[in-house]
Amino acid sequence: MGDLILNSFISTLPVFIFFAIGFWLRHKGSLQSHHDAPIMQLAMDLGYPCLIFYNIMKYMVVEADPTVQSVSFTVQAMACGFLEIFLGVLAAWLVARFLRLRIGTGLRTFTLTAGVQNYAFFVIPIIQMLFTAPGDPTMGVLFVHNMGCELFVWSIGVILICGGARSLGLSSLLRGPLLAVCVSLALAWSGLGAYVAVPPVMKAAEMIGAVATPVCLILFGCSMYDLSRHFSWQPRMLLSGMLARLALAPALILLCAWLLPVDPLIKRIMVLQSAIPSAVVPVILAKRFGGIPEVGTQVLLATTVCSFVTLPIWLLLGNTFVVPIMP
Repeated sequence: MGDLILNSFISTLPVFIFFAIGFWLRHKGSLQSHHDAPIMQLAMDLGYPCLIFYNIMKYMVVEADPTVQSVSFTVQAMACGFLEIFLGVLAAWLVARFLRLRIGTGLRTFTLTAGVQNYAFFVIPIIQMLFTAPGDPTMGVLFVHNMGCELFVWSIGVILICGGARSLGLSSLLRGPLLAVCVSLALAWSGLGAYVAVPPVMKAAEMIGAVATPVCLILFGCSMYDLSRHFSWQPRMLLSGMLARLALAPALILLCAWLLPVDPLIKRIMVLQSAIPSAVVPVILAKRFGGIPEVGTQVLLATTVCSFVTLPIWLLLGNTFVVPIMP
């Protein structure tokens, strides 16, 4: 138990270190805001898809884990990812209604920001720190699981934040990470993956993919610096965001993980996801689709900072009552 708490603290340190580097670089003016778009595009359209491709090919083709290979496992993992975001959004909506937020005062922005956890780049370094055994498929399972998260965010999430489906198009779903999962799964299931997942290709994908996580976390740190300026803090909003994202949502997700008859590998991912703070994407969507970014920013910053304390607690509860997450 003590090892789990210590390891969970240690596993989150790289995340906060990268956040701090980005925050400091923006503060010093070394990384300007106009640099963000091309760097993020490179990371999200090349680095992150390579990371996804490498891990799915590794566990489904190279090591051919029979559990991870099955179509039913993939469907379960995706469904659980979709369900997690739904539960998080439900928890945030309940808190928002308690706050008596209305459309125009932050209801939609609060609901999406407090409801959606940072399901990719916050979780990746934690998995890299906690699950180091050779052949452990946790990372590959994460990316298949996250396909369900992506589907929710770029469909229902967009509809929620903009108040309708008018801004939802095929281009919203046809993004690099989602395409990488689809192509990788198609290659693995068709048998063509054996001809693609050769050492030179795998090594190149591994090297390029390794860049994605630190780069994106540094840019998130830059975004936090930008978003934290020029608005007044609202303690009630901060506390409500923490209640929704770091208390109610984790409880619902852990309960769901305990009840669902899914593979323990998927339950492991659900336990990890339950403890994660809010994502940056809802704030970006709020900017683009007429939400109130200041509301999302406060939730994002508050949950990110406080998760350093709450994350080990939820991991310990999940490890005790849902599924052992330590190898």
